[in-house]
Amino acid sequence: MKIGTVEIKGKTALAPLARVTNIPFRLICKELGAAVVFSEMASSEGLVRYSEKSNKYLQFLEEERPVALQLFGSDPVIMGRAAQIIEKHQPDIIDINFGCPVRKVVENEAGSALLKDPLRMSRIVKTIVQSVSLPVTVKIRCGWDENSMPVSMIGKILEESGASAIAIHARTRQMRFKGKAKWSEIRRLKESVSIPVIGNGDVRTPGDARRMIEETGCDMVMIGRGAIGNPWIFREVNHYLKTGELLPLPSHGEKISVCLRQFNKSLELFGPRHTVNTLKKHVIWYLKEMPESVKVKAEISRAKNPEKILEILIKFRNYIKKHHALNSRLERKAS
Repeated sequence: MKIGTVEIKGKTALAPLARVTNIPFRLICKELGAAVVFSEMASSEGLVRYSEKSNKYLQFLEEERPVALQLFGSDPVIMGRAAQIIEKHQPDIIDINFGCPVRKVVENEAGSALLKDPLRMSRIVKTIVQSVSLPVTVKIRCGWDENSMPVSMIGKILEESGASAIAIHARTRQMRFKGKAKWSEIRRLKESVSIPVIGNGDVRTPGDARRMIEETGCDMVMIGRGAIGNPWIFREVNHYLKTGELLPLPSHGEKISVCLRQFNKSLELFGPRHTVNTLKKHVIWYLKEMPESVKVKAEISRAKNPEKILEILIKFRNYIKKHHALNSRLERKAS
């Protein structure tokens, strides 16, 4: 599949997730099979004001390619200028966020608020496409609420405005992350446009990914919350789509080892303060459902420096190795 001129070799994408999809996590997901990775969203207003906070979201490593840097905002002119700033960093794709449901973003008429204003969405896409030479994609939801313009019409507007692909989270803004994703909306979008459609919402197992593709016809599956603490899902989905076979689940020891790699990469790139502030929750996600991890997660939450967190993780890995068969593999189901 191609997004503009960019060839995507695979069926899985890592979704953009605020405070989650930073460089270390994207690298892990890429190594484990994500065909394309999306960054956290950067503010267009922040970028044109040369905000250090916004600019940090534009950093990526060559090993991540193909990589999409995501942008949000509401003013077409400022979005165009911000896209030109992003292009200087030479990502493969620029992605526009028309789907974020967070109140702070919506109150500034950005993210999913723009689903109520298709004409402004169109102006933003056209302005960015005219401002840069990179492929421009968009991420949307299936509407603001149940009374929104049909997603088929939104899709046609975005395609005519120059979008090279559309990713759709199959929930309305009103739903946020509750309720069941409406995959039928992905199918409606796919049937209405000729550009690639990337389906998103409720993909947590290899079986979910295959069903989404079969039921909607989408070109790729985008995984967000299903990858948190479980980047192996990309490897598992890829293998299942190719062979129909389920890979063994990663051992507890493998999970801790990958967690340590992500933690150490964050230390290398961002330093101890940022790592402690942002990676604690990642560590806790990796340890979810591990035997006797409740006490360990509590200790990590209280830890004040990276040395202490590393000490706790290594000690727990050694404990798991001794008492729970580090290399054992668990049985699993497709769905």
